[in-house]
Amino acid sequence: MNKPQPLNDTHIRNNSKILWFGLLASSPMFLVTVFYMDKLQLQEPILPDLKNILIGICVLSIPLSLILLGKFKRHQLKIRDNMQLGIDNAPSDLQKYITYIVVGMSLCNLPAMLGLVLYILAIDLYLSLFFIVISFFLGFLYKPDLR
Repeated sequence: MNKPQPLNDTHIRNNSKILWFGLLASSPMFLVTVFYMDKLQLQEPILPDLKNILIGICVLSIPLSLILLGKFKRHQLKIRDNMQLGIDNAPSDLQKYITYIVVGMSLCNLPAMLGLVLYILAIDLYLSLFFIVISFFLGFLYKPDLR
């Protein structure tokens, strides 16, 4: 059995970029899915009444991801400064950093997921695409910068 890798600066630097890219890649996939579903035009709106609820949740998730962004950036700066000074970061700090990036990117990804659901339930192409694109650009705010 392989031993799990210990949390260290090099491991976090490499894996945070992979994690970020993986989470960011979902928005373009949702975009392609919505365009493909729109071209097929196989369905009628299922629950158009849920449209306002989904829009509200999408709108609320945007400021939540921005609120967490400040904590993420401060923690990233602390870790990057330690790396540049040659000081090893504590595993607890590295774990917090990974937690911030996962939770933050999940909040950024929420409008895209709900945009897809919005299209499926209410067949609102432009609003769905808007939330997917917003989600994609929010994800760029969480790009790891531990050089």
